Amino acid sequence: MSDPVVPFSVPPVVKTVTVRRPPETTFRLFTERIDAWWPLERVHTGPDPKSCAFEGHVGGRLYERAADGTETPWGAVLAWEPPRRVAFSWIVGPAARAPQHVEVTFAAVAEGTQVVLRHSGWEGLGREGAALRERYNRGWVLVFEQNFARFANR
Repeated sequence: MSDPVVPFSVPPVVKTVTVRRPPETTFRLFTERIDAWWPLERVHTGPDPKSCAFEGHVGGRLYERAADGTETPWGAVLAWEPPRRVAFSWIVGPAARAPQHVEVTFAAVAEGTQVVLRHSGWEGLGREGAALRERYNRGWVLVFEQNFARFANR
């Protein structure tokens, strides 16, 4: 007799920044200007990365483009609700076999816009999920809390 499968959960990565701009502008900076704030020199999937982009509609792609024009998918847009919310699958690295989910919300606050990034779905990666979650927990600090916030607050 085999052991029963025991479900487990891995908490999502949640990061929050406040941007000194209205939600409409902040949403556009996050999506339309991702190429200006994403640190491609340090965080990329394909060789010789030159740009990255969102296609601004449900079903649109999130991808990286190399110098030779090769495109590497990062995910697909699952929700496009400017200026409140964007959500996308995340299929980078091990996540290709078990896509994760990233949701970013934009809410007006007295200081401008509170932006919350929530990256979930680690359980689909099995035992590897918890370790990968910790790597992304650190990675989103650089990408989101530092690079995006600095760019959006300029």
